[in-house]
Amino acid sequence: MKIGIDLGGTDIKAIRLTDDGSLDADFTIPTPAHAGRSAIFHALYCAIDALWTEGITTIGISSAGNIDPLRGVCVYATENLRGWTGAKIAPQIEKKYQVRTVCDNDAICALKGELAFYPTARNVTMLTLGTGLGGASLVDGKILRGKNYDAARWGHFILVPKGLKCTCGKRGCAECYVSGSGLIRDGQRKMLGIVNAKQIFDRYVSGEPEARDVIEKFGFYLNVLLTNIRATLSPDFIILGGGIAQSETILRELIADNDDIVFARLGNLAGAYGAVSNFKNRYLPS
Repeated sequence: MKIGIDLGGTDIKAIRLTDDGSLDADFTIPTPAHAGRSAIFHALYCAIDALWTEGITTIGISSAGNIDPLRGVCVYATENLRGWTGAKIAPQIEKKYQVRTVCDNDAICALKGELAFYPTARNVTMLTLGTGLGGASLVDGKILRGKNYDAARWGHFILVPKGLKCTCGKRGCAECYVSGSGLIRDGQRKMLGIVNAKQIFDRYVSGEPEARDVIEKFGFYLNVLLTNIRATLSPDFIILGGGIAQSETILRELIADNDDIVFARLGNLAGAYGAVSNFKNRYLPS
């Protein structure tokens, strides 16, 4: 039995898989993202405890941030996960539960989870549209990582020079415009009672003009980002995942060119599945 955890800025999604890879159970709790490292670790423990049973042999953690997969350490994280920079994620979980544990970046985990459906693919980019904007790219059969584990982090590609200030400290990052937090920010400026991105999509469907303005602005910047990814890497296809990608019908309407766009087949659990599949790559990440 294996446990896969996807640590995001809004929720911690956990799954328990049987040895043949079948989903046995799942559990979701809110992420105390702004409460600091100790609170985040406590929430991880709660998620693991909820699925713990006799026979668990492996734990995989998918986490936002720049992750060193060999050490299982978060090298850098934005304030979307406050205090997470430097967290020794895999070592601390392994010490507590006494089972072999691995950790990698959330978008990389999501991409690896989805690649199970495309075993011959060699050039693929994945965007995870959630609280923030995660990105990962497979180029010539290898995951791009970079010297600081920040390669292909498309959320921090400068989309608008001198634009909005990002949680990473730069200005104009794609995450400011193509993310759930960006949608909520713009929605709250135009509408009353907005607390999550789903409400904006629901009001868009009902024809509310203000919601249409917000969603169409989101779509504009998403198209700009997709165009830049195509020009930079020329992937065979681009996978869209994360919570916002659950609104697939609307996103397909917004995207100008759908020919190379596919949506995550594992849905919002792609990162959790990919975290478990990462186990074989603990000492030689691809």
